[in-house]
Amino acid sequence: MNLRGADIISPTMRAAIEADIAGMVGDADVAPTTITVSTPTGRTVSDAAGTVTITSDDDTVSVLRAEVTLDEVAQAAGGLQLGDIRYHVTASSLSSVPTLSSVVVDGGDRRRVVGVSSDPLGIVYTLTARRTP
Repeated sequence: MNLRGADIISPTMRAAIEADIAGMVGDADVAPTTITVSTPTGRTVSDAAGTVTITSDDDTVSVLRAEVTLDEVAQAAGGLQLGDIRYHVTASSLSSVPTLSSVVVDGGDRRRVVGVSSDPLGIVYTLTARRTP
């Protein structure tokens, strides 16, 4: 198999694809939702003060939002729950790669990310998030 790695497409082609996807998000029949994705980037410990300060990248982005279906929950064998939400977000709109430590703030709901996936070119992230108590 002849794999070329990350340079499988040119930077110009990648930029064009990213622009097309961003345009599709804006043109979707379903209105995009604005959320904040907060991804921890580090922490500072102050022994003297007895505090831990967590730093994060907080990005407010437009996404396509969809609830996980009952069929998906049944097929996931416990990995998904009813009420989980999938957010499709362009990677270029985030300042850091989302992780399972990321949090999504969607309106008044705060959800922890329970799944992160990406397309083969790394242009769109799909974040699956669950409401936190």
